[in-house]
Amino acid sequence: MKMMRFGESSVTWVFAQQAVSRLLVAFKFFLLARLLGPQSIGLIAACLMALSIAESLTEMGMSHALIQRQELLDQRGLDALWTANALRGLLLTVVLFFASGLIARLMNIPEATTVLQMVALVPFARCVVSVRVVVAQRERRFRTVALLTSTFVMADFVMSAVAALTYREVIWVLAALPLSEFLKAIASHIVFKTKPRLNFDTKPLGEVMEFGRWVWASSLLTVIVNQLDRIITVKTFGVQTLGLYQTASRLAQFGVADFGIAMSQYLFPNFSELARQDKSRAAHYALALFSQLGTIALVVATFLCVAARDIIQLALGGQWSGAVPFFRIFVYLMAAGVLVGLLTSYLRGTGRPSRVTRGTVVQLACLLISSAILVPWLGPIGVAFAATISVFVCAALMLWDVVSDDRDQIRQLLPLATVGVPVAALIVILGQVFSKLPYHAVGLGLVCAAALVLPLQRLRAGISLTV
Repeated sequence: MKMMRFGESSVTWVFAQQAVSRLLVAFKFFLLARLLGPQSIGLIAACLMALSIAESLTEMGMSHALIQRQELLDQRGLDALWTANALRGLLLTVVLFFASGLIARLMNIPEATTVLQMVALVPFARCVVSVRVVVAQRERRFRTVALLTSTFVMADFVMSAVAALTYREVIWVLAALPLSEFLKAIASHIVFKTKPRLNFDTKPLGEVMEFGRWVWASSLLTVIVNQLDRIITVKTFGVQTLGLYQTASRLAQFGVADFGIAMSQYLFPNFSELARQDKSRAAHYALALFSQLGTIALVVATFLCVAARDIIQLALGGQWSGAVPFFRIFVYLMAAGVLVGLLTSYLRGTGRPSRVTRGTVVQLACLLISSAILVPWLGPIGVAFAATISVFVCAALMLWDVVSDDRDQIRQLLPLATVGVPVAALIVILGQVFSKLPYHAVGLGLVCAAALVLPLQRLRAGISLTV
């Protein structure tokens, strides 16, 4: 039994990878926040935001298609896939490098030009990784992928930390990112014993691109949705406010979303396998997992909201007190984001990426409408509220798609209402009653942990059943 827990396809490796990666990324971010302050963090956030948007503009979704499709591509098809990705990365790097000045001016931060040129190297590095990494995910060889990924997250963390402590300048800190990505690409070819081979014949990619276009559309829309609030913030309220906004978002994500990201990464190939056998069974497990995960996310988000001031003070220090209101809103956004990730894995795994795209379009429309109403009224906090409302709307729409697959399974959602909501209400009440007591957050944390024992056990059992 112990051997199975650490086998090649064990979920343990996915969660271990996610835990190591996210913890190190979070520690790096919080170290930089303490050393550099809101202004520099805002500058870093703006540069990475430009990178995310640029990468999504050309994301072809072929990796997802390769995992989901019935048959694996032959070697020539895999070479064609690698070639397409490499060309995409090269094009992105060239365009970003030469457009860095224009992008910096559009974001009203001309000092970011040099930093953007450094970040421009990242897309090419990421796109020349061996395609066998994706094949390993399809075959659920999670141990190999986890060890490869975690190693270079550690390398990025060490290099960034040393640069921050030594120079305390943004450009040296971000220099570690492209370097670690290039090292990871080289290592991927060594680990999987592959040699980069150029193949410009796109014929083997026809079916892959058919599926991938929906993944591309939803990925592009998702990034636009995820970055639009930050664009509004930096354009309207300045780079320092963006620093507070982004840091609160990252801290909330560290508290709520990381577990969901790991689970979604694990579930996508498993839902694909289940759907190939029995789509009704896949819907049953998706709703059961949604209920247990929703309970956990709601309770944890409520605890983090109540304890927000103490968490910000402990993690970042007094200079970041302005991030507290943002953090209290973002913990609920991240809770909903966990559920959207689960639903996305199910819909893509069952061959319906267009439903994900539709949900993201609705989310974008909701974000635009909510921002137009709330930002003039509430200022930067209105941006956070608008982003959160739009994610909940997207989650509700995608959940309806899952329920529609098997309406008899709607009873699987009952624990969310009977456990999650009452426990969250209890935490709010206790937080108000004992707010004057020292270390009251510790007691609330114990209540939260005790309430989550059973949902965590059921979630673990549900994940095991999908294998």
